[in-house]
Amino acid sequence: MKLTVHPVDAVPGPQDIRWVDAVLSALDAPAGVLVAAPLGIGPGALVVFRDDQPDPAGFAAGDVTVGPGTAYEVDAYRAGPSAGPARYVQLTSFAGRSPEWCAAFDRSGAERIWPAVKDLPGLVGVVTAGAPDGGRVALTLADSVEALEAGAAAILSTDLLPWEDPAHLTGPDGLVVLRLRHADVPATATR
Repeated sequence: MKLTVHPVDAVPGPQDIRWVDAVLSALDAPAGVLVAAPLGIGPGALVVFRDDQPDPAGFAAGDVTVGPGTAYEVDAYRAGPSAGPARYVQLTSFAGRSPEWCAAFDRSGAERIWPAVKDLPGLVGVVTAGAPDGGRVALTLADSVEALEAGAAAILSTDLLPWEDPAHLTGPDGLVVLRLRHADVPATATR
């Protein structure tokens, strides 16, 4: 399963969500879609899941502009204890990193980070994906902002595992919390 993360510019205020339908109708049979709006002012995001080639090109949809995207291959989907619906997404991105960093990211996620958050109320799930250049993205889906905050607190309170090297634990290049206006994670991403 592949996914592409696109910025969405010119998102109107929270009272106008017609743009969501315009974005959805501009897509050609995706396997799944997340459409997210900023909590304040700024860009939103579109995440498109596909079984085949990702779609990195941008496009116009009504009054909004969907910018060119960054393509990733889904590594894992971990379902949380909440059945949802997912109302918020925390999009955490890391630009191209070394193979050693990527291996540490994946192992830390599985052995330290996921065990710290997997039972948190309000957590719907986490999708992680990697790009050929070593970039990584984590999409944390939750039913509240408080669940995302609890997850961050749980992760930051964990001790490093004996094998973890702090040099491989550099912070993200981007982290944003967005309000989901449409959330459909495909069943094939959950395997």
